[in-house]
Amino acid sequence: MQDKKSAKRERRSFKKLIHYYFDLWLSKGTVSMAVLLFLITGVVILVLSWFIKLFCAARGISFWQAVWQTLTHTLDPGVLAGDDGTRAFLFIMLLATLCGVFFTALLIGVVNDGISSRMNELSKGLEPVIEKDHVVILGFNESTFIIISELIEAYDNQHSKRNAIVIMDKYDKQEMEERIRVQFPYTGNLKIICRSGETYNHADLERCSILNSKSIIVALDNDFETIKTIIACTQMLNESKDSQSFVTAVINHKKNEFAARIAGNDKIDDEDSFSIGNDRLELLMLENTISKIMTHTSRQKGLSKVFIEIFNFSGNEIYIVRNEGMYKDLFEKFDGMTIREINRRLHNAIAIGVIDPDGKIIIDDPGKVALSADSKLIVVEEDDNRIVTGEYVPDPVYDPPTKVYEDKPVTILIMDCNPKLPTVLEEMCNYLTPGSVIHIVADPEELDSLIDDKAIESLNDHNGQPTVTIKRGIKSKDEIPDIYEYKNFENLIDECRPDFLLMMSGMTDDNEEADTRSLNLLLFCKHYKDLHPEADFGVTCEMRNVENQNLADVLMSSDFVVSRNIAALMMSQIAENRELKDVFETLLVSEGYELYIKPASYYMNINGETEVDLFSISEAVAEKHEIFIGYKLNYDGDGDAVLAPDKAKYGKPVTITLHDGDQFVVLAEDITV
Repeated sequence: MQDKKSAKRERRSFKKLIHYYFDLWLSKGTVSMAVLLFLITGVVILVLSWFIKLFCAARGISFWQAVWQTLTHTLDPGVLAGDDGTRAFLFIMLLATLCGVFFTALLIGVVNDGISSRMNELSKGLEPVIEKDHVVILGFNESTFIIISELIEAYDNQHSKRNAIVIMDKYDKQEMEERIRVQFPYTGNLKIICRSGETYNHADLERCSILNSKSIIVALDNDFETIKTIIACTQMLNESKDSQSFVTAVINHKKNEFAARIAGNDKIDDEDSFSIGNDRLELLMLENTISKIMTHTSRQKGLSKVFIEIFNFSGNEIYIVRNEGMYKDLFEKFDGMTIREINRRLHNAIAIGVIDPDGKIIIDDPGKVALSADSKLIVVEEDDNRIVTGEYVPDPVYDPPTKVYEDKPVTILIMDCNPKLPTVLEEMCNYLTPGSVIHIVADPEELDSLIDDKAIESLNDHNGQPTVTIKRGIKSKDEIPDIYEYKNFENLIDECRPDFLLMMSGMTDDNEEADTRSLNLLLFCKHYKDLHPEADFGVTCEMRNVENQNLADVLMSSDFVVSRNIAALMMSQIAENRELKDVFETLLVSEGYELYIKPASYYMNINGETEVDLFSISEAVAEKHEIFIGYKLNYDGDGDAVLAPDKAKYGKPVTITLHDGDQFVVLAEDITV
């Protein structure tokens, strides 16, 4: 009895073992299942062929002939209709045909399931990317679309190779692809690949082939997610000796900068002093950058559009020219010349500075900064076209300026506040004319959380030399009305009489709510200016979403600063050439040369309609130790700035007609006129 039970258990164990190995084989996928079907079919054919040889010997066919006949019946059921012979032979052929139909159906099902499974896997975006010298974008949000747009523009004239970008985020791959397809039906010379995954997961990052990439852009909204992603990326890049890739990332809040630097393994001396250690991270501080841009644009109409054009790939932008390839002749010709002398020979670009052999950015007096063979030339031009030069150096023809300008103190009204306010105020104290006044109108509690009376007193007493007076409110800090009611808005403008109005986006984390409040203020401002045509104060408005800025553009001519837009534009540029980060930072610091829009009559005499060539304009600006990079014609309204215009075409200097009120876009040490 015991032996029978043991035998039964052994049969069950053997049956389970067969099931186990069978399931294990099937789990290997479509190919394994197809191989198993072919093996079973082969065994059936051999068995049936042996039956034919055994029971149909009268037919006089060999075993292999029987195999062939069985195989043809298995593959093609129609062959059975033409058969004749004994009942045994016909029965065996019928079995072969039925087995063929059965196994063929199974094979079709297996292949179909395999293809469906493969398509499903591909739709999940889990396949590794086999690309080289591509750009990896980690994050899928509004910034991603701006970056894609910029890279399409950047690669549009590069026909020698097909460029690629890989976008990864935790969203569904098909959803990302569909949104991109709707937004960008034409991608030009750019291949866009989407993958699903966590931006800080090593396995997911490996699937994006980041070690073979040209650069990595971290485009995430959350600082902590950004820091985790920086840790993962820099760790993988540092483990590879061959990878030349680097990470470009934006940190929204200054308090997170130190952690981000540590995450990037940068060499850190102390919290206020950073120096590059592993050379893998280019970090952009959004609060600091936007604060500086808002400070500049708050006193100069149209400057925000100049910054946007400089930062994006559309139109004119900054390029760094090296002494290699097609530019060897240019360096040989310009070796030892100053920026001023070089600009008298450049026809379709404007030189603004150099990068010395030690990597230092030098943008200074154009009559003193000189180019050497082992340095790099910084130029502003349209796309990365070949720079056209000429031997002919025209003599400048213009009348010296006769109008005397006095840099007067100004009144600035700041409405609402956010964490950028302290940096904005600090920049303004370095930037505004002594005697200027800044009024801040915002929620008292929110304002107290950002800057207290002691900090304001410290800014007012700038290094012991009072320059700018900062006031909370208009008359008293205790009388701050709700600025989002028109009557209060109107009273504030009437009492303050500002020269410039700066609208900050508020403390809320809800981007749409912040932009809605800003739009309300813009509507109030438009209505006020319609009622008071004499009110000529400039307006700078901070917004968070590009779509809302496009909507606000319809309301009135203002300078809009969109944080996310500017960050995405700068990251796109830096991802293509990391040296541009230092150039951008040089242009934004209060010490040194910065972008300004100044009256044309400050440089030359403008009498009615004055026709002058662009070489002469460049020389007139250089005479003031500044660098001409464009002009802004306002005689028929508030015109847009034209940057890096062609100074010569077909061998002849290009001329423009200037009127009183027209302006030049320049790089200068200060705003003084």
